[in-house]
Amino acid sequence: MKSNSLYNHLTGGCAVLALAVSAGSASAQENVTVLETITVSGENLERSVRQTASSIAVMTDDDIQRRFGDESVLEAVSRVPNVTVPAEGGLLSAPTIRGQASEGPNSGATAFFSGTTPRTAVEVDGRTLNFNELIFGFSSLWDVESIEVYRGPQTISQGANSIAGAVIIDTKDPTFEPEFRAQTQYGSYDRFGAAMVASGPLSDQVAGRVAIDYNRRDTFIDYVAPGFQSDGDLDLDSFNGRGKLLFVPDALPGFEAKITGFYSYNNRPTFEAASPPYDDLDNITPSNPTYENNVGGGMIDISYLFDNGMKFYNELQYNRAETDRTATPAENGSASIEADNVSNETRLIFGDPDVNGASGVVGAYLGYTASADELSLTDRLGNAFVSNFDDDKQNMSIFGEVNYRFLDRWVASGSLRYQHDRIQREGLATFGRGERPLDYDETFDALLPKLSLAYDLTEDVTVGALVSRGYNPGGVSLDLVGNQYYLYDEETVWNYELFARTSLLDDRLRINANVFYSDFEDAQRYVEVGQVGPFFQSYTVNVEDARSYGLEVGAEYDVRSDLRVQAGLGLLSTEIKEIGAAAAGISEGNDFSRAPNYTLSFGFDWDIRENLSFGASLRHSDGYFSDDANSDDLAVGSYTVVDLRAAFSPQDNFKAFAYVNNLFDDRSATLKRQNRASGGFVEASIVQPREIGAGLQVSF
Repeated sequence: MKSNSLYNHLTGGCAVLALAVSAGSASAQENVTVLETITVSGENLERSVRQTASSIAVMTDDDIQRRFGDESVLEAVSRVPNVTVPAEGGLLSAPTIRGQASEGPNSGATAFFSGTTPRTAVEVDGRTLNFNELIFGFSSLWDVESIEVYRGPQTISQGANSIAGAVIIDTKDPTFEPEFRAQTQYGSYDRFGAAMVASGPLSDQVAGRVAIDYNRRDTFIDYVAPGFQSDGDLDLDSFNGRGKLLFVPDALPGFEAKITGFYSYNNRPTFEAASPPYDDLDNITPSNPTYENNVGGGMIDISYLFDNGMKFYNELQYNRAETDRTATPAENGSASIEADNVSNETRLIFGDPDVNGASGVVGAYLGYTASADELSLTDRLGNAFVSNFDDDKQNMSIFGEVNYRFLDRWVASGSLRYQHDRIQREGLATFGRGERPLDYDETFDALLPKLSLAYDLTEDVTVGALVSRGYNPGGVSLDLVGNQYYLYDEETVWNYELFARTSLLDDRLRINANVFYSDFEDAQRYVEVGQVGPFFQSYTVNVEDARSYGLEVGAEYDVRSDLRVQAGLGLLSTEIKEIGAAAAGISEGNDFSRAPNYTLSFGFDWDIRENLSFGASLRHSDGYFSDDANSDDLAVGSYTVVDLRAAFSPQDNFKAFAYVNNLFDDRSATLKRQNRASGGFVEASIVQPREIGAGLQVSF
């Protein structure tokens, strides 16, 4: 769904950016009010947004606290320019960043047989979510300190499986000041949520924090097919629990240790979708499997600040994830996946980025994941078979970054990462056309550079350029109809960007912008051929050449001390340039799937009185195709969603709030696909219908 005027829009956006930079230079002559600096840490060292060349959007604690209607990280990032959330959770719901699908190059049954991994690194307190957590999990916003969204390849800082970008979620740490907060809320579709957090000192050197939250709602889809079957729970249910201990010993100044334990549970349908007409919220599918995730583990973080200013970090983490897919009958796709993951990252940070001279980070990462997968599947003749696979992934990397500030205003940065990934997958696929054994063992090595140059035009305006290389390892996929495995190679991208970080009008107007061009080689694309008998034919291939380019602008304006306005714009053009030997279904000149030409967002927060606030947000997306084949019957149109929220605090420790999500009850399709259970019709994920809710919060 190409826009003939995208080039003009992009050129216009660059002109607006240039004007903003010029205005910033002029306004620098005036006295300014210094606001609190927002610090980010997703690129292995702490620095301000102004010092960050990568395209980044940040949600602070204050931003998160004000958006009462948002329940999950997925909802929070849906307003970020050039980030598309194509479904309200479940299959294919992972964010698409600059046209790159976060769930990775495989989906559905193909993902099971392939043992796939995501294309975007989503981290919670340094732990990367696995594929099933990302797609079918529920990342809660309760007690979250900040969310950093990086657009563009982040392989240099995050390692493999971050070629699309990264979402870094940091939860709050223990405090030595007592703190307690509890919240409950109710909403449409029997939404119910309850949460609490308690933090405080256990001694003069030890502090603790405990946070728990529970959330549920009924599915908004009615399954109307006669004889509809489901042995799973089609309503949505989640629980998150986390505990932290912080040690700050007086006997060892500069040393800190933090121990974190966590557990999460969630249940949801595979795909919360409607059949035509979509706004009736009915589905005629004969069945819909459900997913249940149980994940638990812990982390040990230690840091030490040396007398010379250098700082040492180490994080050791372990988690176990158990995923169960319940289909009806069981042989129609019930599955279980048990995975153990352990990793360790060590970093040494040196120098001061605010003074002339060198600063940076060096580090190393080791990771290992072992999983056992089992799937029950019926063949064309109705015979039930069980497929089993064992999967091992080993990741090792050494990385470093050096930033050199010179002549007061210039900063040159160079990063390099050596990434080593070994993927082993062994097992037997059985589904009626003969057994298909798999013994896949491949090693991938990549050297990943990143260079940037920034110049402080004034104290309020920084401009610069960067070039970086991203990478994602290869893998294997199984064509159920053709009864054969497809091996696909690693994909790489060279990414080029211009950026500007600007503060205007006495720091009341803040604008961040990036213009980018990404050139992909051997891009991994998911081919969906169609339904053949009981199986849906799909597999993953490499296309020789693909590219994307666009613009991202985010702005905040403090109109008054009690009124803040936010706006965002994303422009995007994607194209598959050369397919090479890629399979039928993808044509040269096609757009990437789920890649709208533009996205818009706007919002405001108004403190009407000291104890009364009101806010609203709007997000709009241009239309796009749901698949790389650019099928007309899988195209979705543009849509707009408006949310409202209000809060009243009659006293300091008590707050009542209310919200309306999707005020105008827009039920537009956001993703379409052929129904796998019966075939013959296209079902669609839609904008979640209007939800009205209210809640109470107490704090001490």
